Amino acid sequence: MRIVVFGLIVSALSACVAVEDRHGYVMERGETELSATVGVDTKDSVLARYGEPSIRPPLSDDVWYYVTSSSSSRAFYETETTSRNIVLFAFNEDDTVADVMTFDLEDGQDINLVNRVTRTRGKELSFFEQLIGGVGQGAAAIDPDGQ
Repeated sequence: MRIVVFGLIVSALSACVAVEDRHGYVMERGETELSATVGVDTKDSVLARYGEPSIRPPLSDDVWYYVTSSSSSRAFYETETTSRNIVLFAFNEDDTVADVMTFDLEDGQDINLVNRVTRTRGKELSFFEQLIGGVGQGAAAIDPDGQ
């Protein structure tokens, strides 16, 4: 009985442990920052040193973003972003580095998303109507003789 109680207590306490997640670019061992020499480094040298960027804008290949983000979540609480580091490499027309900028979590802005929903034609079905509505509407029965 004591083993069961101990197991339940350990399980309950393990739910309170924060889970740390890292996303994006991960620095190599011994690397403290991403940097490049303006006017000397090129796209090829940045690519060889740091690999593919996290973000390349679709209409222009003159700016590369390397994004690192860490977050912490615990049980049913909202996930909290604990750190964010964005390094921007801007390139000239001759593919040399024009500028290197660094942004962190304090440079970000909160964006309020709109909760409106676009209405569509047709009937809105409840969960059970959707679940039961598909019964009997599977593939057409195939005659065993192939006809």
